[in-house]
Amino acid sequence: MTQLLFITLLLGITACKDKKTTQPRSDSALVSCQSDFGPSKVIDREEGNFKAFKTPTPIEIDGCSLDAIWDKLDWFGMNYTWMGDVADSTDYQGKFKLAWDRNYLYVLVSVVDEHLQPTLADGQENYWKGDYVEVFIDEDQSGGNHQYNHQAFAYHVSTEGHAIDKSTTEDTVFFDDHIQVARSQEGNHYLWELAIKLYDNTFDENAMDNTSIEILPGKRIGFSIAYGDNDGKASRENFMGSKKRHGINNDEGYVNADVFGSLTFLE
Repeated sequence: MTQLLFITLLLGITACKDKKTTQPRSDSALVSCQSDFGPSKVIDREEGNFKAFKTPTPIEIDGCSLDAIWDKLDWFGMNYTWMGDVADSTDYQGKFKLAWDRNYLYVLVSVVDEHLQPTLADGQENYWKGDYVEVFIDEDQSGGNHQYNHQAFAYHVSTEGHAIDKSTTEDTVFFDDHIQVARSQEGNHYLWELAIKLYDNTFDENAMDNTSIEILPGKRIGFSIAYGDNDGKASRENFMGSKKRHGINNDEGYVNADVFGSLTFLE
């Protein structure tokens, strides 16, 4: 009887462990923490040219911005209206910080959003209709068309914790191994913390041995960041970004890397 009880308990513990490890990413993307959502000075860069400084230690992606490096860095604005009407400050405000080490570009995004609409509420093919952070990366700043290739990436970072872009077969796919993401919330304030690997244009979505690029001081990449805002309607209502212009109708970034701003990595 004792042996049977032990086996039953062991199976129960194992089942709990399995359940935890298979938890959907949508649950792990949102965390609870005491983050600093207070007012702060924000720097705007009309041309979208930014600098990121190196962190002495890897940043923990927990959505809480507790790493000391974040307190030393400037906030940049993410409030240029690319699509839709100019958002009221109670409906939307966006800002971000940048850091790096040899393995990752780190991005801390702070957003005031009156209504957070799940990115994938209408299915994977409608990923651009909900709320999301979009990060545009061109590893060698060579520009050009990247809509259905990997000359550059337009990562739509979803509320569920996925990194979404188009494949070479024109399918909507997850590139979750490219980006670590955690998000915290306090009222209508949201903090997104990202660690992004950089891949060059040799990236093969069908291969298992892709290697990310080591980041070195002085490296310069194509870079922009934006926020798609949906307050519960059928489609995206506003699109706000980090530079004043982003191509034709300010909606060319998902196709053409020529319109990206830039990011330089400094010690």
